Amino acid sequence: MKVTNTILKGVKIIEPDVFGDNRGWFTESYSKRSFEKAGLFYDFVQDNHSFSKQKGVIRGLHYQAEPFSQAKLVRCTKGSIIDFAVDIRKGSNTYLKHVAITLSEENHKQLMIPRGYAHGFITLTDDVEIQYKTDNFYNKESDRSIRYNDSSIGINWNVENPILSDKDKNAPLLKDIGNEFSVKVLVTGANGQLGRDVVKILQHNGINVRGVDIQDFDITDFKQTEDFIIKYNPDVVIHCAAFTAVDLAETEKEKCKLINVDGSKNIAEACKKTDAIMIYISTDYVYGNNGSLPIKETEKTNPLCVYGETKLEGEKVCSKLLDKLFIIRTSWVFGINGNNFVKTMLRLADEKESLFVVNDQIGSPTYTPDLAEFIYFIMQTDKYGIYNFSNDGYCSWFDFANEIFKLSGKCVKVNPISTREYNAKAVRPLNSRLNKDKLIECGYRKPPLWNEALKKYFKEINK
Repeated sequence: MKVTNTILKGVKIIEPDVFGDNRGWFTESYSKRSFEKAGLFYDFVQDNHSFSKQKGVIRGLHYQAEPFSQAKLVRCTKGSIIDFAVDIRKGSNTYLKHVAITLSEENHKQLMIPRGYAHGFITLTDDVEIQYKTDNFYNKESDRSIRYNDSSIGINWNVENPILSDKDKNAPLLKDIGNEFSVKVLVTGANGQLGRDVVKILQHNGINVRGVDIQDFDITDFKQTEDFIIKYNPDVVIHCAAFTAVDLAETEKEKCKLINVDGSKNIAEACKKTDAIMIYISTDYVYGNNGSLPIKETEKTNPLCVYGETKLEGEKVCSKLLDKLFIIRTSWVFGINGNNFVKTMLRLADEKESLFVVNDQIGSPTYTPDLAEFIYFIMQTDKYGIYNFSNDGYCSWFDFANEIFKLSGKCVKVNPISTREYNAKAVRPLNSRLNKDKLIECGYRKPPLWNEALKKYFKEINK
């Protein structure tokens, strides 16, 4: 059989081989073996058969709510129809989009519609028979209908006076029944600073999200990674897991490469097999030193340390494998989870009367909930590519430290020191100012100022 993808993930056009001679024809309308060979793993449990007497009959839009949702394999065995599948999964970048496929007794085509989609059809001829398989049993209490002419979906049925049941004629609009489905999202590094806030933001927005970390599978093990992701079959993978100990990376180069490059490649390979969108979290360190102006995504990369080199190499291996890829370069990340500069400063303030902090590296801190909000926004688009994200405004680490102590009320003297005097193992860029015009171009709002984000951080930890 021939399988053709549509713009909706998992919605596929199936064309079985048809063998004909002077007597007529023969076809395998369904073969579990052929389906699984094509990567379609469904266990069908019910066959349905409907008859419509007249041209212009509309049946739909229908679906069953969880936990009784159904995947459907639809074919027309007499007459002709236009069959519709509508994406009603919250968080999908094809949300409320639909596909329309002509199915007829002549073309033998079928439409495979996964769970999370509404389904309907219009008859193009009199005396139409539809047969379809489902992978879950009918459940009356979970039966749902959306008004066929709901303007938020915008299907052109191309009929002035459709023939409808009372149920379909009086069905509610989608906005009045709420969202019953969402995309499936997998977040790696979910125990980490950013990963926890990404999971939290997605859960808050009603997204079906699973956070994973090393206890679930090791991203550096290809088979573990592939097996887990294929079995879970996510729509989106947000890859937060990384080796982020910048100075330690200088002495543990192989481990850093294994996680940031090989691990990311394993994730990308699995995303390719499951047709999942990948969001790769990268860093300003890939740019190196680029003058003193805010750096655009299109500017050349020149990492100065092992951490930056491996994150850039991770970007490259993912870009070679995937078209559906977002790369988000961020800087100076802090949040209530994990270790970060803010927590280090607060701890040192309790131990010392004065501190030396670098004052010639300029950039912008990034508050993890703000970054997580952007990740949620961008995953709902198809505007793939590289994006800079940090909070708005710029400061030095020295300025950042002073603001931390001002807001925390801790009394400690902060002394400015140059990068050369500080003499860290890993070379950091002096310029981490990120140009964020692309955020506005893609329809996102201007991020909050870094010092306002820091205020939100202290408000959160002092609850």
